[in-house]
Amino acid sequence: MGVSRRECAKIIGVSEAAIRKALKVGRISAEPDGTLDPKAVREAWEKTTDPARTVVRTGAQGTQPTVPPAIAAQATTEALLARTRIREILAAEGVTIADGEELTFNHARTAEKIVQTWERDRAHAEAAGRMIDAAVAERRWADEMVKLRARFLAVSGKIAMRLSHLTPHEVQEIDQVVRDAMDEAAGDDVGAA
Repeated sequence: MGVSRRECAKIIGVSEAAIRKALKVGRISAEPDGTLDPKAVREAWEKTTDPARTVVRTGAQGTQPTVPPAIAAQATTEALLARTRIREILAAEGVTIADGEELTFNHARTAEKIVQTWERDRAHAEAAGRMIDAAVAERRWADEMVKLRARFLAVSGKIAMRLSHLTPHEVQEIDQVVRDAMDEAAGDDVGAA
């Protein structure tokens, strides 16, 4: 019993257009009622198609030449890194992939388009002068932090001037609270300054 061209294409893993083209050039043949036998189509496809150029793979046709272990290990490592990077890119844009879910070509294509968009946005920002060198940004940030630190350290002196009834001990306690808060905000960089 035969099936339609569309069904046969799904069964053997090719496009319906490929089935139509193969019928037209005589590589495969239809049943008298116009339907196709998927088993016969697969066999005819294997006999008349270059194995390197077909998606229909069965038996020895789908085997690959043996690869030296060192190259195979490197390829496996690179593939793992690529899959990890694709997951990171997708996650950065809010696309979640369940743990254990295999990546598809669409995932890889989406990640590629995301990276292209990032690169285009960066190029536009550079052209518009909205981006600055990382060293310049770091220097500006450090300058602002020095100014902010100086302002915080001046708080206890301003309090002492405005609230003259406070004793020097109370002003010193306020100063220590401000310094402790700055140290907490600095985190690991406390000893560096």
